[in-house]
Amino acid sequence: MLLEPSNKWYWQYDCASQFIVIQLSDGLAMSCHLDKRNMNSLCKGRINFCAEDSSYYYYFLESLKDLALSVPEKVQIALNGVTNLRFHKVKMPQSWFFEYNYSDDKFSTGDVITLSLRGDNVQFVILEADDRVSTCMLLESSVQLSDSKTLNQFDVIRVMNDRVKLQNTVEKALADDSFSYVQIMA
Repeated sequence: MLLEPSNKWYWQYDCASQFIVIQLSDGLAMSCHLDKRNMNSLCKGRINFCAEDSSYYYYFLESLKDLALSVPEKVQIALNGVTNLRFHKVKMPQSWFFEYNYSDDKFSTGDVITLSLRGDNVQFVILEADDRVSTCMLLESSVQLSDSKTLNQFDVIRVMNDRVKLQNTVEKALADDSFSYVQIMA
C-alpha cells in the first residue's frame, strides 16, 4: 500500500529508542533509521512534514520504481531518505573504503548507484550531490566497510564522485517550486 503524505504527518524524536519517529495518519508511526549521534540540531519537538518533504518522498518513490522491491520497502526507503535529507548531520567524505570509478557522469538526488567495495558492488541511493561529493544512503541490509566500521540499511555516507557508478538515474528533475511538483505527482 502506497502511503499518501498528509498535513497530519510529523517527525518527533523518541527518547526511549533514540531515533526519529515519523507519525503518520491514524496512529501509524514508523521509526526512521537515524540515531541521535548522526542528527543535526534541527530535530527538536514536533516537526511537520511539509510540501518539500512530500516532493522528495514522491521523487524517491519514482527513482525506485524499477527496483525489484515491494511497495512497503520502497515507502520505507523513501521515508528514510526524506528523514536523512532533513535531519542528517553533514560529515566529511569517507571515500577511502571504496574503489575508484572513472566516469564523467553527473549525479543527482534519487539516482540509484553502486560503490565498489573489495570487488563487490554495494547499492545506494543518492540523497544529495554536487560536482565533487555525493551523500549516499545504503539500500542493502548491511555492509562491512572495515574491521571497525559497518553500515546498516539506511545509514548515510558521503563519498567523492570518483567512486560512484551510476546504476539508475531519475529522469525527472526536482522542480524549483516543490509544491507544484507535489501536485503533479499526486
